[in-house]
Amino acid sequence: MNWKLKVLIQFVLAHAPKGEQLNYILQMLNSSHSPPKIAERMPILAEKLGFLSRYMHLDGAVVLEIGTGWEPINALLLHLVGAKAIYSYDHVPHVRFKLAKVTLDELERGLPLISSSTLVPQSTLTKRLARLNTATDLLSLFKLANITYVAPGDAAKSGLPDHSVDLVYSYAVLEHVPEETIHSIALESRRVLRPGGMAFHIIGPFDHYANVDKRISKVNFLQYPEWKWKLFVKNKISYHNRLRAKEFVQIFRSHGAEVRVVRDTIEPSDLEALKTMTIDARFAGMTQEELAVSGSEVLYLVS
Repeated sequence: MNWKLKVLIQFVLAHAPKGEQLNYILQMLNSSHSPPKIAERMPILAEKLGFLSRYMHLDGAVVLEIGTGWEPINALLLHLVGAKAIYSYDHVPHVRFKLAKVTLDELERGLPLISSSTLVPQSTLTKRLARLNTATDLLSLFKLANITYVAPGDAAKSGLPDHSVDLVYSYAVLEHVPEETIHSIALESRRVLRPGGMAFHIIGPFDHYANVDKRISKVNFLQYPEWKWKLFVKNKISYHNRLRAKEFVQIFRSHGAEVRVVRDTIEPSDLEALKTMTIDARFAGMTQEELAVSGSEVLYLVS
């Protein structure tokens, strides 16, 4: 699909009655939530949890998840590896039981990988998953997994008690919210995290339209003026803030974060693309390496 056509479709959906439902139908027709698509993410997510488990104990943890998504794959994974309670927030109730069941099937296929990445015995994962498979609807599934699903909800106003959370977690979410919301999330994280609690954010600060149109680079969107990007893309269906990876870190630090790890991904092809691009003034003063980051993982501590 041409990326400009997708921009137009999402722009229309954002302003149409029942646009979220129409967007879901289009995603299903496009196989965006098919078993192979979910399976593609399994090794990525398992590796992230394995990395996180080297810095904190996930077994018995209380987790605040930002952005449940269409399939509650991260929340279910956190339960499988031992989280005691997961409070998962989303601005719209995207989750469908049908998608959750497909996710459970793919989790079962991925148990050996999850076990090897997180060092949780496969027998333990199998037992926990078998219990989840007895669910007959979304409500019973979330109850079995100790997931409190708050949608519509606001993770920046979680309502959780002070210092009651061990981990604040997000995957491919923070690039899709306004900059002021990230400030609010950082403040809320500081309030709810226990001393020594951690936040782990996996961020995709790249042009997501490159996923549907391979002719463009992951830095393609950096050339457009902010007014045009705001008009056509910053909407409730396709919002992307275009913040660069270093800006996320700066926001976290501005609210007292003690950043422990930053893992950035830069693709050589994006550095090459930047050499011939005229970059919007919004990004003036940044190096090509800072502009080219397409993936960022930030782990920080609240003292």
